[in-house]
Amino acid sequence: MTNNILRYWQSIKSDDPMQGLFSAAPILMHSIDERGILLKVSQFWADKLGYAVEDMVGRASTDFLSPASKEYAEKVVLPEFFRTGKIYNVEYDFVRKDGQTLPVLMSAMAEYDDGGAYVRSLAVMFDNTEAKRAAAELSQKQRMEAIGSLVGGVAHDFNNLLAIVQGNLEFLKRDPDDKDRGEFIDTALSAVQRGAGLTQQLLSYGRKAHLTPTRINLNEIVKGADRMVKRLIPANVLIETVTDAGLWETEADPALLETAILNILNNARDAMPDGGRITMETCNARISGDYILSRQEELEPGRYVMLAISDTGAGIDAATLAQVFEPFFTTKTVGQGSGLGLSMVFGFMRQSKGTIRAYSEVGVGTTFKLYFPAANTANVPVYAPRMERQAVPSGETILVAEDDLEVRRVLVRQLSDENLTVVECASGDEALRQIEGGVRPTILLTDIVMPGSVQGPELAARVRDVLPDIHVLFISGYPTEAAIHGNGVRPEDKYLVKPVNKSELISAVHDLLRKDD
Repeated sequence: MTNNILRYWQSIKSDDPMQGLFSAAPILMHSIDERGILLKVSQFWADKLGYAVEDMVGRASTDFLSPASKEYAEKVVLPEFFRTGKIYNVEYDFVRKDGQTLPVLMSAMAEYDDGGAYVRSLAVMFDNTEAKRAAAELSQKQRMEAIGSLVGGVAHDFNNLLAIVQGNLEFLKRDPDDKDRGEFIDTALSAVQRGAGLTQQLLSYGRKAHLTPTRINLNEIVKGADRMVKRLIPANVLIETVTDAGLWETEADPALLETAILNILNNARDAMPDGGRITMETCNARISGDYILSRQEELEPGRYVMLAISDTGAGIDAATLAQVFEPFFTTKTVGQGSGLGLSMVFGFMRQSKGTIRAYSEVGVGTTFKLYFPAANTANVPVYAPRMERQAVPSGETILVAEDDLEVRRVLVRQLSDENLTVVECASGDEALRQIEGGVRPTILLTDIVMPGSVQGPELAARVRDVLPDIHVLFISGYPTEAAIHGNGVRPEDKYLVKPVNKSELISAVHDLLRKDD
């Protein structure tokens, strides 16, 4: 410690006082250049990995990562870092000189000069060993609970199917010439087919189903499902399809994709016993690294094809929504559902290298968004040179009304990073109270549907009564056609569909503020 302090005081007189902090501070720190090469390494960090500082400086920071972390860094984290200038709480596994793994939690930020050129960076890491151990123990406990639920559910459903097969075979054995023998055989065969379907669902849930992916246009699958399901749903349920004419192609198993769509459509039908509307919408999407980092998704950034299936049914409360992809979880009555439908869809999407997200509001409806990698994604470069960022005037105030705490936190952080003053509210009612209390924002950013008596469009109208010149930016987890329903949103308003990455958000804010110029 004495030597570290001595080096620190000596460095104060040097040309680079930061070197003393790197040498003396008992913190895991390093700095990289625009190529990812280590420029500085704290002594504490070098000691932790078992290297001398001079053995690390001049090498790529990724040289000290495990193979999986290195791939994650090169494909997701570093491109996002050099694009945005910051990353938060990224989990990495470093490899010590003795070969042991050291898990860390890393946050970093970059410094740019007045011309926008990269100058330097600072990364700070924390030893994540104990947290990973605790998480592993918790994960093991949860896995055992999930296996118990899975085994119990499978045993229940298969025992029911076996009882049907056994009972009908006993009838046939007792009297092979029974006049109802055809019915006995059909019932037994139906049970066998249901058992085969249950097995397929289990394999899909476990991401072990045999897939036969082919190059497809998702629009054609959606149109086919539309024609098929119209024969299965009641007349009081209207089906709408909104397809993107320029939709990218994707690769997926058509049969399992149709099954996944039908599962969601059946749930939508059941959520609307008194009638309603189902909307199926396709569009192209680009998923960025910051979305993947914030969601911890098992995805690669790049081009995706999105299918959104929305209903205007009863909706799903937050506690239930958190469990909808769990095996054998169902809100239906006994005998009405196995609880494997959505878990099968979840497994199928992950096995197809995509993902599925669920959004819902009680009393309003539910949306499931399925993201499939666009064909030839590997030939599309993920990383692009850092673009000049649009400047957003500092000092502007934005009122954010968003009921989802985690979504609100992300929005607030994204806006605050641009030196904007943010007032956050969990509902439209709270946002109105802020206006009545004297808050005078330049922009109102609001979710379309929120708890409470005041929804997004009404909030915008009532705020405009007080502040006629305010700009409004709407966000929603629903596709446009399924969310707004002609509620009078003005043409000059901005509308973004969740998930919203930072570049989209800041670009929308910039466009709104530019109208004042």
